[in-house]
Amino acid sequence: MEFGVIGDEDFVTGFKLLGIRKNKRIIDGRQFEDYLNDMFKDKDVGIIIIQPEYYNTLSNKAKLRVDTSVKPAVIVLGLKLSDILRDKIKHIIGVDLWGN
Repeated sequence: MEFGVIGDEDFVTGFKLLGIRKNKRIIDGRQFEDYLNDMFKDKDVGIIIIQPEYYNTLSNKAKLRVDTSVKPAVIVLGLKLSDILRDKIKHIIGVDLWGN
């Protein structure tokens, strides 16, 4: 299972330094939904990390897919973790990282 990252240059660069190879750097905000669909199709990607600024531009249908997807799980980094996200992470890795 690999991580995928979608965001602006600074956001993606930070994850590249951590060794995450599957990433998409957004130059034009209209690319975001296409990149997201590409990540959903990639069978190796188990967790997709995105910036909240781009999440807010998604269509309602795409937001629903992001919010309900278990594999891959989508993490909107920077937003407060919801119970749904927490449950998705727990389901994917088998451990409750928050210990409750």
